[in-house]
Formats: sequence, structure tokens, C-alpha cells
Amino acid sequence: MLDDKVIVLDSEAQNRTEALKLLAKKFVDHKIVQTSFIEAVLKREESFPTGLATEIIGVAIPHTDVQHVIRSQIGVMRLKAPVNFFQMGDGKDVPVKIIFMLALTKPHEQLEMLQKLIGLIQNKKLLIKILNTNSIENVISILETAGIE
Repeated sequence: MLDDKVIVLDSEAQNRTEALKLLAKKFVDHKIVQTSFIEAVLKREESFPTGLATEIIGVAIPHTDVQHVIRSQIGVMRLKAPVNFFQMGDGKDVPVKIIFMLALTKPHEQLEMLQKLIGLIQNKKLLIKILNTNSIENVISILETAGIE
């Protein structure tokens, strides 16, 4: 589920919509999702925010329904400068620096993958490694260390 084609380091975006579109377009370009995925992930993010504040940085885990997905994949975007997302649960602004975008083909995969990602997000050492690496291969290795494959 990890592909270097949908891992982007030090991307620039003016806001969450632009960041989400940039990453979702990579999914479309590599035939991981249907074109409808872009609008669906934007719409879902408005209704069900995915921003999470951590001790170090904000993280977002955008995803949408399986009918927009061709094959399961996790994308990662590390932003040069944080953009505001709404926090999951309370809707407060969270400056997000790392986005983990999920494209999953089976509904039951979402809960399992979200649990693994929450474990990763709660691991300060692994998050710092993702923030500091200059290598997409290292990002993949860090995710695999967290049980995300």
C-alpha cells in the first residue's frame, strides 16, 4: 500500500483545499483512484474534519468512500509550511504539516488503517523522523516500522 509516486516531501500549498487537491491528483494520475476521488475527499473533509494536533505538529488523515478507489494506497504529503485543517471532533484550527491520505477498497480497512496511523502519530520519534528525512524511501521505511504496509 506504499508507493513512492504518492509520497511528496516539502510541498507548498496555500490552504488545505490546495494541499488535498495536489495529493489527490497524484492518486488520479497514477490510476489509484477515479477522478471523482478529488471532489469526494474534499467534500468529506468539510463534513468530517481529519486534523489531529500532536505535541509536535498537526497531522491530517483525509479519506473518502471506497467507490472512488481503484486500488488501496496510502499517500503522504509533508508540507514546507503548515496549512490549517479543522480538528477531528471539535472543529478547531490545527496547523497541519503532514497529510496521510487514504485510498482503500474495503470499508473495514479504514478502521484498521486509522488505528495504525494513530499509533504512528502518537509515536513522537517516528513523527520527528518523517519531519526530518529528505528521502521518500526513509518515509516508506518509517511507515513500515509502524506496521503500515
